Amino acid sequence: MNLKFLPLAGALAMAGPAFGISVNMTDFSFAGPLAVVVTDPSTGGTETALAGQFFGTQTVSDDAGIGTASAVRRAAASAVVSRSFTAYCAELTQTFTFGVTYDYTPTGGLAYFGAAKYDALSRLFTATAGFVTNSDTSAAVQAGIWEIIYETASTYDLGNNGFRAAPADGATEGTFAAFARVNTVLHNLSSSSALYSIDVLTNGVAQDFLVARAVPEPGSWALLAGGLGVLGLLARRRRG
Repeated sequence: MNLKFLPLAGALAMAGPAFGISVNMTDFSFAGPLAVVVTDPSTGGTETALAGQFFGTQTVSDDAGIGTASAVRRAAASAVVSRSFTAYCAELTQTFTFGVTYDYTPTGGLAYFGAAKYDALSRLFTATAGFVTNSDTSAAVQAGIWEIIYETASTYDLGNNGFRAAPADGATEGTFAAFARVNTVLHNLSSSSALYSIDVLTNGVAQDFLVARAVPEPGSWALLAGGLGVLGLLARRRRG
């Protein structure tokens, strides 16, 4: 197995029908993406990848349920759902190019990763909420994501077991500190809640993107429902 860990190398010629969402990644979220040395658990060989959070836009295409509508309705629908978002690499073996539009299928993270890895990814994002503020922390979280996805051992550790990831030569003290923090999180995932929903934008040729979003805790849902109930009661009283 010869893995080429180069998520940004080269442009890909896309063919075939649209999958539902058009994605155009603009750049890394923070200037100066960091090189990370990763180890293939199947061979022990090492490669270097650029790691970090990306930002771009996604827009629903005609194939997402509005293909038979009028041109005006299609344009309106696309305008409504076009939005900016941030994401991480869900793979190490596929590539993409900034500024190029690709077609993707939205896929639930549970189906994509399986229950155990989905749960671990949710806990990782919960434990690192608010942590990503620069290139160092962004790369460290990406390394943590790859650790969970590709680790073949029963425990997660950036520096041990099958899959490994570490800052490349020239890394700063801040980079090593960020990786150490994420590694501590990985060691203690069971103590963190799983409060993030994980989805993946999938493409059979280009890089798949992992998208995480926070979901309210059950207590928060109860408070929201209670608040809506009070608003409804006040509305009825006013009508009365």
